[in-house]
Formats: sequence, structure tokens, C-alpha cells
Amino acid sequence: MTRLLNHGEDVRSIVFVSITLLLLLLPFAIDVSPGWVVPWLLAGSLFCFSSCIINHNHVHTRLFHDTRLNVVFELLLTLARGHSSAGVILAHNYNHHVHNGDNNDWIRPQLAGSGPGILRLLRFLVAAVGSMARGRRLADAELLPPDIRRRLYQERMLLWVFVPVLLLLDVKTFFLFVAIPWVVGVTLLIGVNLLQHDGCRPGSQFDHSRNFTGRAGNWFFFNNGYHTAHHMHPALHWSRLPQWHRENVAPVIDSKLEQRSILRYLFNNYLLGSPSPQGEKQ
Repeated sequence: MTRLLNHGEDVRSIVFVSITLLLLLLPFAIDVSPGWVVPWLLAGSLFCFSSCIINHNHVHTRLFHDTRLNVVFELLLTLARGHSSAGVILAHNYNHHVHNGDNNDWIRPQLAGSGPGILRLLRFLVAAVGSMARGRRLADAELLPPDIRRRLYQERMLLWVFVPVLLLLDVKTFFLFVAIPWVVGVTLLIGVNLLQHDGCRPGSQFDHSRNFTGRAGNWFFFNNGYHTAHHMHPALHWSRLPQWHRENVAPVIDSKLEQRSILRYLFNNYLLGSPSPQGEKQ
């Protein structure tokens, strides 16, 4: 398997996507007892979120040497996250990585507005979705290359077949065990972007992103916490980000943008606290 991969560490990526698909589809074949519904949904949602991050990593650095294997993996990612794998490229690669929090970024932190932290977070989730939808329709938006447009079409066609089939099998199971994890996974992906950029300085060389360096979270979510290093070198494989961060970012970044736990930061600055409009607790 590792000989087929550009980076051997991505065996874990394949395992996680496989687990995600099992969590989504097994309820159609087995009866999930009432006591297991909530843990199953929690696991399914977290793995869908992890698959969103794997997809994010893949659109920057593709997993396989062979183009055909990448196509198959992108189709599986589409099913694991409920959205086209290639659908993130315009908003993320072509917009967010170019503008990175400035006024032209479709998911800029300013969309959160001011007020209590939880209100800002909820406002951002709604506003960011609308902003990306409007941005995609802009006449001057970057046009995707033909091969990516072809991928988009194929992946959307797969979803248009996949979803009706699951609905025919069991409507309740689909909405409970598939639709909810899909929505939660994508919502978490969008929300994390606010935590990573709120209160940062878009034009700065190093202080444009907040980093979350906890070991457990970065293991499960593929080093997504090392966000400054990722923005500075988007093509750098996720497994290389911690070392690059330690050597090049940690010595010079504003210490307030170094956080260990994303959950602690979320609770202190958004769920429990009332941060400033820039997202830093006073």
C-alpha cells in the first residue's frame, strides 16, 4: 500500500475514510440500539469532520502516484463528507489561500461581526456559507481548469445517485446516521476557520493564523492545528507541519497565537467568554 502513496503516512487517511463510510452505512445493515445512537452520531460526525480535513489535505497534496487511484479516492471522499471532493478547491485553494483573512476572503473573520462569542460563531457559520455561495457566482471568480470541472461533475453525479438510493433504503436512517454527520462535519470545518484566523493579522508574515498544538487533536485531525505553517507552505505534506512549525514559526510568532487546546480556546473565547470583535478574550 505504501508504495502506491506519495507519503506513507496517508495509510491513516485511508483508514479514517474507510471508518467514516462504515459509520455512515452500517446502520442500513444492522439495528443500532437506542443506547448507541448518540455515541454513533458523535463518532460519525467526528470522522466526517476528519474526512473533510483529509479532503483538504488531498486537494493540496494528492495521496496516490496513480491518477486513477486518486479519482477513486476522491469519489470515496465525496461519499464520506456529503460534498464533492473538488468542490472546496475554488473557495479554499483559489480564494482563501490567496486572500487569507483580508476583505476579499470569502470566509474572512469579519463576517462574525461583534457581540458575545457564541453569537459571533453562529453568525459566522451562516454568513460564511452565504459568502462562499455568492463568491462562486462572481463573474471574476477564478475559473477552474477543465479537469477539475470534470471531477466536480462526476462527484456530484455520484451524490445524485447515492442519496436517492439511501433514501429508498430507509429515509429515517439516512437523515439520522448520514445527513446529520455530513452537516456536522462540514459545519465544524467552517467553524474551525474562524478560530484559526479570528483576531489575527492577515498581512503579517507569521501572525496571520492561530495554531493549536495539542498532540491528540492533531493526531486525529491530521495536524490541521499547525495552520500558520500550512498557509506559508500549502503543498507541504500534513505529516511535516509540526517540525516546520517548531523550527520556523514557534520562535517568531505572537505567543497569543500559540494555543495548546482548541476545545479550551473555544470554550474560553466563544462559549463561555465574550471576546472582542477580533476574537481575543480580554
